[in-house]
Amino acid sequence: MRGPHDNPVATSLAHHLLCAVPQLVDPNFVRSVILMIEHGDDGAFGLVVNNPLPTLIAEVTDSLGLHWRGPGDQHVLLGGPVETVRGFVLHDQPAWDPLADEVVDGIHLTATLDGIDRDAAFGGEGRFLFTLGYAGWGAGQLEREMVSGSWVAVPVGREPGVSGEWLLRVDPEVMWQEALAAFGIDPARLVGHRGIGVPVAKA
Repeated sequence: MRGPHDNPVATSLAHHLLCAVPQLVDPNFVRSVILMIEHGDDGAFGLVVNNPLPTLIAEVTDSLGLHWRGPGDQHVLLGGPVETVRGFVLHDQPAWDPLADEVVDGIHLTATLDGIDRDAAFGGEGRFLFTLGYAGWGAGQLEREMVSGSWVAVPVGREPGVSGEWLLRVDPEVMWQEALAAFGIDPARLVGHRGIGVPVAKA
C-alpha cells in the first residue's frame, strides 16, 4: 500500500506546514514556516507564519477602521514576498467572519473585510495572526522544490505533526524548531531531504 508521502508530485500539500531546510538561503524564506492553503495542478498558495514585521497589528487595523483588542505588542507577520500590501487573518473565531474559510481544523482564513462583524471582538477573544503578503508558486514549481529537498512538510491536524491551535499560540521565534520536532526531526541534525516529509539527517 502506498503511503501519503510516496509521490511528491501527486500529493497535495494543503493542510501542511512547509519548514525550510537550513540550506535554503533565499532571504524570503530562511527558516520559514509556511501554512499551505492551496496546492494543485495550477500552483500553490501559503502564508509564512513565523516572520514578524516591526509594524504592530494595531497600527494596521486602525488604518482599516478596525479596533484591535488583542495584545498591544502583537506584530504583523510578513506572509510572503507576493502582494505585500494585501492582508490575511488567521483566527479561531468563525463568528467574527462568517465568510471565512476553514483552512485547517478550527482555524479560519479571512482574506476580505466584506463579511466581518465589526462589532465583534477582534483580538479580544480567541487568537489571531495578521499577515501581509503571501507565498505563491506556479504550476509544478513547488513540486520541483520538494524533490530538490528545499522543504520538510509537517502535517497539521494529525500525528505526527501539529494541531491547528498550535499555529495560533506558538511564539514565531521557536515555531520552526517546534514544528520540525513535532514531526520527529532534530533541526540540528537536518541536512536536507528528498520528497515530501522524508528528511535525511546526519547519522
